Amino acid sequence: MNCVCHLVLVVLSLWPDRAVAPGPPSGSPRVSPDPRADLDSAVLLTRSLLADTRQLAAQMRDKFPADGDHNLDSLPTLAMSAGTLGSLQLPGVLTRLRVDLMSYLRHVQWLRRAGGPSLKTLEPELGALQARLERLLRRLQLLTSRLALPQTTPDQPTVPLGPPASAWGSVRAAHAILGGLHLTLDWAVRGLLLLKTRL
Repeated sequence: MNCVCHLVLVVLSLWPDRAVAPGPPSGSPRVSPDPRADLDSAVLLTRSLLADTRQLAAQMRDKFPADGDHNLDSLPTLAMSAGTLGSLQLPGVLTRLRVDLMSYLRHVQWLRRAGGPSLKTLEPELGALQARLERLLRRLQLLTSRLALPQTTPDQPTVPLGPPASAWGSVRAAHAILGGLHLTLDWAVRGLLLLKTRL
């Protein structure tokens, strides 16, 4: 028996690479996710949400025609214009976009809660819009982490959202929220596509 064991050890010593299963090469670099692919995903989600917002805004106009511009003081102002696209920097864009979209998320949640009977017919669409907005925010958070960008957001006062003064007030608020979100998302698509060329 000892002779057999000795013979096996001698044979294995002749082919040492057979005695141990091969493993991954030591020191091989770990492949990191491609930030351009993450940015592509964020652009697709933003475009999808833009289409949803446009469709819901059209439904609002059909059910509750309201001419003119509608404003809501608690909504964020669009900080960027088409003329400033050339000077965009990725950290600033992602930070501002996340802050603005979080504000719109809060307004959509408020609209679903306090919009009253007038907007109940749009509840399924508003619920779907909220879910997609939350998904986009998670994607932007992931992109920020992948690019190792600062996670802090600029201080922005949160204006308390009280109940609309009337049924017409809730309709006007809905027009303002959807209109502002549409403009923000339209700018976001163009801004993110431009930033992709700089990665």
